[in-house]
Amino acid sequence: MAGTRIDILRMIEIWIESPEEPPIFWLAGMAGMGKTAIAWTVCSHAEASTNIVLGGSFFCSRSTGSIAQRDVRCVIPTLAQLMALQSPKFSETLAEELARDPGVLEKQIGVQIERLLYKPLLALKDSRIPILFVIDALDECGGLAVTDEISDDAETHRIVSEMLEAPVAFSRFPVKLPVKFLVTSRPETHIRDTLVQNSALSTVLRLHTVAKSQVTADIYRYISAGLSSSPRLRDRFTAGENQRLALLCDGLFIFAATALRYILGGGIDAAAMRFETLLNPTRDGLGTSAAVPLDRMYNLILEDALEIGNPNNNNLPAVRQIFASLLCARMTLSVTALADLLDQPKHHVRGHLSRLHSVVHVPDDDGEPGLYTLHASFGDYLFRRAPTYVRISESIGHEILGCGCLRRMMWADLCFNVSRSRSSFMGNSSSTANHLMLSLVYACLQWAYHITACSDPPALDNLIEQAFIPNFLFWLEVLSVLGKVGAASGLLRLARSTVRLMFQWHNLSLPCSRQSRIIYRGFFETPTLLWHHLARRLSGAHHTYIFRRFRSRPETVSSIRYLPRYALAWFRSRYME
Repeated sequence: MAGTRIDILRMIEIWIESPEEPPIFWLAGMAGMGKTAIAWTVCSHAEASTNIVLGGSFFCSRSTGSIAQRDVRCVIPTLAQLMALQSPKFSETLAEELARDPGVLEKQIGVQIERLLYKPLLALKDSRIPILFVIDALDECGGLAVTDEISDDAETHRIVSEMLEAPVAFSRFPVKLPVKFLVTSRPETHIRDTLVQNSALSTVLRLHTVAKSQVTADIYRYISAGLSSSPRLRDRFTAGENQRLALLCDGLFIFAATALRYILGGGIDAAAMRFETLLNPTRDGLGTSAAVPLDRMYNLILEDALEIGNPNNNNLPAVRQIFASLLCARMTLSVTALADLLDQPKHHVRGHLSRLHSVVHVPDDDGEPGLYTLHASFGDYLFRRAPTYVRISESIGHEILGCGCLRRMMWADLCFNVSRSRSSFMGNSSSTANHLMLSLVYACLQWAYHITACSDPPALDNLIEQAFIPNFLFWLEVLSVLGKVGAASGLLRLARSTVRLMFQWHNLSLPCSRQSRIIYRGFFETPTLLWHHLARRLSGAHHTYIFRRFRSRPETVSSIRYLPRYALAWFRSRYME
């Protein structure tokens, strides 16, 4: 909001415009202290300024459900793409680099920053206007993308640390460029232990070191402006009451933002009562931990929304399911998609969410993807510190979604020719996937990840036998339509690593055809090089059935003929003889 964080924004502006200042500015602070708001404001100011070029920004997030926003490997390519849209010289040089090495997008972050940013930026080395890149909430990024693997915490920390070291490496290249990197994150150990701590390479500002009186004054202005937005409330609350609420926030802007949504979310008539509830002196006082006031706020919201204490209230199990699913979802879902996966009517899901707008973003349209918790701290609260009646575990969320994905694949719309191809000679067009429901797309892409993260994956054996095995080829067709058939082998290997049945299918007499078992074996045993060649050849959804026809009528399968001779000979000898 205008008029807040003035000193911090001025400090960042001076850093950007001064050539003598270090190339990196690390803004550190715990969840809820306003790091993202500051980064957003800096981007807005840079965009409007004639003295700064905003090269690009990347806002990481693990609460939106967007996989790209969680994957640190998307950061540098995104910044390069945004910079290319602004500078023809940069764009031309970038195109040359990509033509020289098309695989650079898959390489390590240190290589990416050299090939995708540093070398193209050499075309602008004579520019005197500083170029700014902003990376927000780096601690919320990891190595998870739509791939065939799951990264553990150690791997995630390594990748994030590598990302933070990349701007440091940028500053050590031979030619000094007028480029600055603003990075925000929580002060996590694996981030603090990087060279970003070196004062010669970066400016560090820890928000918890900013004078509490200054932060409280900014929060007071923010609250007063928010409550004055409605004419009927403009004179309802005194300056003293607003100051008490600002003090209650204890330096956390997320507390203030959540408080305003809570006060105003019940309508004008309920606003005064909700305001008084927040200031109720009979409730637990604040402790020294900065998480305490935010937890207290979340407790109030949930007690009110879930009607705790009402003996006739039976909504709690359904709400816990919704929370667990939203926090563990790997893509942003719609109300309809979530309802499908939870096997609940969508009006029930929307009804449960209608009282939770303070903490969950709910799109107006049931079919619009956009369900997510508004701040990562709410997930931390539900997983670790919430009262037992609402606390959830990640394994429960993965189990709910894993079962939901498998049940979703039993619906009648996952069937032969799910792609609605009109001819076996036609490849997949860009519009082929438009008719696929989001819940089906989610189920086909994400089921393996969720069952792997369950506390007891073998318990899903029967559901996999009923839901997945009979629909195996139809699942492949969906992946083909989505352009993800190359991920099929990895998804199956991932599931096989934890689910007992996945080891046994191609050796047991389960209710599926011998041809299907042959295909299944092929996914596990085909060499990687051959499999990637096959994936490139499966350009149309109808090609997912070529292996089934291969044994009986090999002369009808044109795509197999395009394989290299060694590959075709290997496939014949392995499975057909």
